[in-house]
Amino acid sequence: MASEELRGRLADFLRARHTMTVATVATDGPETGAPHAAAVWYAVDRELRLVFLSKASSRHGAHIRSGSRVAVTVADEVEDWRDIRGVQLWGRAEALSGVGKAGAFATYLGRFPFVRDLLREPRLAGAAAGLDVFRFVPERAAFTDNRRRVAADGLFGQEVLEIGEGGP
Repeated sequence: MASEELRGRLADFLRARHTMTVATVATDGPETGAPHAAAVWYAVDRELRLVFLSKASSRHGAHIRSGSRVAVTVADEVEDWRDIRGVQLWGRAEALSGVGKAGAFATYLGRFPFVRDLLREPRLAGAAAGLDVFRFVPERAAFTDNRRRVAADGLFGQEVLEIGEGGP
C-alpha cells in the first residue's frame, strides 16, 4: 500500500470527524506514571496536526506541558466488529503561544465557526480566557478499517504509517 494513498485516507477520515480521545501520562509529582484520557473536539490543519482547546488547568494539559508523550484515538461507534474503523496516533503535543496559537485557533474556528459566536457572549468570553490551544503532532499512525480486511490473517484491517519525528 502506497504511503501517500494511506495518508490520504487517514486525512479524509480525520477531517470527517471531530472528537478524539487524547491520552497522556503524568511525568512528575505524586501521580508519576498515572495515565489519563480525555475526549476533546479537534480540527485538522494542512499538515495533519490536530488542534484542540482545553482548560489550562486540565490534567492532560498539565501532562503535555510537562513533556508527556501523547496517544490519540479517533473512532466510529459501530454495532458490529466487522465495521470497526478508527485511527490510533502516537506523537507529541504542545501548548501554543503567540503566532502559532493564533494560527491554530484560526484553524479551530474554521472547523467550528459557532465557537466564534459563543465567544461574543461576555460570560463565555471570560471563561475562554482560561483555555489553552494545543497542537498534537503525529509521528506514527495505525488506521484500522475492518471493512477492508487487509491484515495477513484476514480478520482485522490495520495499516501503519510511519510519519516521523518532524510530523507529516
